[in-house]
Amino acid sequence: MKKSINPLWGARFKQQSSDLLEKINNSIGFDYKLVFQDIRLNSIYSKSLYQAKIITRKEYEKISKALKQISEDLNKGNFDFNPKYEDIHMNIEMALREKIGNLAGKIHTGKSRNDQVATDLKLWVKEKIQKIVTKIIDIQKTIINKAEKNLDVIMPGFTHLQNAQPILFSHYIMSFFEMLERDKSRAIYFKKNLNECPLGSGALAGTNFYEIDRVSLAKNLGFSKPTENSLDGVSDRDFVVEFLFIISTLSMHLSRLCEDFIIWSSSSYNFLDFPDSLSTGSSIMPQKKNPDSAELIRAKTGRIYSSLMNILIVLKGLPSGYSKDLQEDKEAVFDSYSSIEMILDVTDEMIRSVKINKAQMLSASFQGYSTATDLADWIVKKLDRTFREAHHITGKIVLIAEENKKSLDKLDLTLMQSVEPKITKDVYNYLSPKCSVDQKKSFGGTATSQVKSAITRAKKKLKI
Repeated sequence: MKKSINPLWGARFKQQSSDLLEKINNSIGFDYKLVFQDIRLNSIYSKSLYQAKIITRKEYEKISKALKQISEDLNKGNFDFNPKYEDIHMNIEMALREKIGNLAGKIHTGKSRNDQVATDLKLWVKEKIQKIVTKIIDIQKTIINKAEKNLDVIMPGFTHLQNAQPILFSHYIMSFFEMLERDKSRAIYFKKNLNECPLGSGALAGTNFYEIDRVSLAKNLGFSKPTENSLDGVSDRDFVVEFLFIISTLSMHLSRLCEDFIIWSSSSYNFLDFPDSLSTGSSIMPQKKNPDSAELIRAKTGRIYSSLMNILIVLKGLPSGYSKDLQEDKEAVFDSYSSIEMILDVTDEMIRSVKINKAQMLSASFQGYSTATDLADWIVKKLDRTFREAHHITGKIVLIAEENKKSLDKLDLTLMQSVEPKITKDVYNYLSPKCSVDQKKSFGGTATSQVKSAITRAKKKLKI
């Protein structure tokens, strides 16, 4: 009888794995993060084996007790992951074998590492998506607080990075509340959608141990039902793609916020100041104060995108069933979660601590003829012109203002009347940034009353 090369699968092999195969094949260096999910799965699965009368009550109790001891060892830091056991499943089974001997081998009755790892990863993702939701809510609360403290701050709103129309800073920051609300909704829906349990699918075809109640097994693991098809159950990684897409979209929203803050903290804008605690200096320029925290969030977003593309590229070329390529999903998932967790924490602190330069924002809102649309709207309302006519008239007035180096609210009435004689001094009630903001009373607009209503609705959504 030949000696087993690998304690789990090596009986039919004559040669040891090469060092290179071990290096590329072993996943314990990252899938150790699934350890508590794997212990929980084995504990619940062994109970199903007992209920199916595949193992005795005494065997089940012995397995259960040993798994609890392994979990306690982990919590105390008394567990060493062994690289010679290629993955987390082997590590747990071999640790169990050290405690209860060959009985440990019974926990693999009727299951494969294929359905086991799919279930472990789903359990891990279910836990982490809830943590993401919690952190999103924390940022939303910070946004509401920032908006309430800056209700009177007027700033230029931008299109094409050019001054467009005046808005309230509170309106601006609340726009990110809405982006995060969509991110949160996607995450919550995704969690509800993670309701099918792959365990019991075996390697691909199901299991001969049909006495195992897959419905009960799924519910005991926190799922609502088992997967309908065993082949799909072991190879499905749609949930990984969805998880990474949700994280990617979330990071994209926060990266856009950071891009604004980076630009606005520059001396050319001076709209806001980063705290020293979230800034760094230069090794050569003593005066520098760099918004590195925001810049790194912007960069980590690209890193998260690459993980999403990575798994999509892996999956698009796979045949049906399990392939070892699927091992590549875990590093992408773990790294992306680690990145988004850090991004969320830093963003929360950044929004809370940046100092708003109210005077500079107001001054900038006068630039770029940002109330030109208000002038055109006044002409439509008061002079009964079509908007296209009003747009043409306003464009000519802006040219005159440029030539005279005046803002619209400071331009002489006679110069406006040289373009449109019917314009009256009443127009000046519409040409300051404050007047412009006050007029935007449409639902979802930037008027103070609308922003206050938006904050009220936001608080109701968060139940605060």
